[in-house]
Amino acid sequence: MPDTDLVPLSRSLLPGIAPAAFQHPLDRQATEQLRKHRSFERLCAKYIEYGYDRLAYVVNIASNVRVGPAQYPKLHALLQECCAILDVPEPEMYVEQGPVNAITAGHTRPYITLFTGLLELMNEDELRAVIGHELAHIKCGHVLYNMMADSIGTLSAVLGDLTFGIGALLAMPIEAALLLWSRRAELSCDRAALLVTQDAGPCVTMLMKLAGGVNSRAAEMDPAAFLEQAKSYGEGLDQTNTDKVYRLLASGFFKGTHPFSIERAKHLNDWVETREFERILNGEYARLNTPVVEGKCSNCGAPILPQYKFCMSCGKELDHRAV
Repeated sequence: MPDTDLVPLSRSLLPGIAPAAFQHPLDRQATEQLRKHRSFERLCAKYIEYGYDRLAYVVNIASNVRVGPAQYPKLHALLQECCAILDVPEPEMYVEQGPVNAITAGHTRPYITLFTGLLELMNEDELRAVIGHELAHIKCGHVLYNMMADSIGTLSAVLGDLTFGIGALLAMPIEAALLLWSRRAELSCDRAALLVTQDAGPCVTMLMKLAGGVNSRAAEMDPAAFLEQAKSYGEGLDQTNTDKVYRLLASGFFKGTHPFSIERAKHLNDWVETREFERILNGEYARLNTPVVEGKCSNCGAPILPQYKFCMSCGKELDHRAV
């Protein structure tokens, strides 16, 4: 269980909060569309069966520095604080040499990796937002799908080579649905980051730095101007049908796993302005239900396998003694 004594009194704890409490409507819609593909669940099972999850974990633990009381203790304290707020079992966390990025992997044994470029660029409050965001991937059961989204292009190419291009064609609808889901799932995790910081400022500056921040000129950046730019993206480019088409084309050509930082800032700012965020901090939110029983998650009804530690659908921690 997360240690709630580690959380400052200025921040509210959210015991038992369910992912549905902060799931973005676009995430919910994309998840439903993804699961309509008949071969998708079979692909998920094969991904686990062939051990890609375990291989990634072995490479990670062999290459990176594990965060704990003796190594990066301040990062470890941040992790514990974020876990206590979101009511998430503490995962392993690592630091890796690399660009401004953070990833969460390990469907059956979740872990977070922070890259050194990110640690150099972000201040403590912004790192809290990043860790909260990554924990939400675990809580929401995104990890398996995210790992597949990161590798679906390679898998599709291999299938194409083995089947004279037919396999790649058949995989295209799943690839498109998976990448769309991945981008929209990020919006839910941005909301979780806000629930952890309980202050929109660090979330906005974190996204601003991801978009175009450098350490030497961080003082020259203006969060208010960045939000104004986000509003322009949402409102100014919707004035004509031509602009709407260009926005659609930009989203279509962009095949990454994350939305544009400006788009993320707009969605987050829109949520801040609703009463939903305030109600959650006041304790008015959906909570997780009873433990998993009879091979299914009692929270969402999704089928589970013995090796699952978290439900791949809703992120609930699984208790296999009740299966």
